[in-house]
Amino acid sequence: MTNEQFIERLKLKNWYVTCQNKQESNLVLQACDDAGITWAGGEKATEWCPFETYPLDIGFYKDGKGITQDYYNLYEKEEVENLTDWFFKAIKNNDSKLTPQNAEQGHLVQMLLAIMQKIPVEVNFGGEWTTSTILFPSMGYEYRIKPTPTPIPVSRKTWKKINKEFRFIVMDKNKHFYHCKNAPKSSDKTWLLSEVDHVKSPLIFDSNGINWETSLTERPEGV
Repeated sequence: MTNEQFIERLKLKNWYVTCQNKQESNLVLQACDDAGITWAGGEKATEWCPFETYPLDIGFYKDGKGITQDYYNLYEKEEVENLTDWFFKAIKNNDSKLTPQNAEQGHLVQMLLAIMQKIPVEVNFGGEWTTSTILFPSMGYEYRIKPTPTPIPVSRKTWKKINKEFRFIVMDKNKHFYHCKNAPKSSDKTWLLSEVDHVKSPLIFDSNGINWETSLTERPEGV
């Protein structure tokens, strides 16, 4: 049973589902949210859950304006279809075959797999990338696999031409190179060069294949 078929059946009204516990009632209410079905009073299905006694029925009458709940199973069985078995079987089948529904979900699945496989994942907090081992899909954070370092190809001979007080070289996103006395930090897609002593490099370096975010290159020892 596909999600589309599932939702279309709920929208047709004239059904009820018997729930044995809170978990089952939550599944029914979430399905109603997905189908755009509210309570008869207009409340969003998942925002009003007054259930304390089980089992109970959640149903959508043919002439109703939304779903209602009934502890005593008073639906007229000959007029309202019992979807209980069908509903939970469909839920189980869907849960076992979950697939991303859009690019955002696909990206988050990749991030989850990376975390499970011990591949470093980063989250963007206020413009700064920080290592993360937990995903918060509802918070709207941006996640990425930590970029692989791509140092600037600087030979030891070239380092000897650079004043020893400059210990680092970085490339910005415009492929400009800078000599820095200390390692600059990056934020909001740029190097914070104003926070360290630096000069624009008079030398020419090969920028092919270099990711500016991971271009920080330190002077080798003894040079």
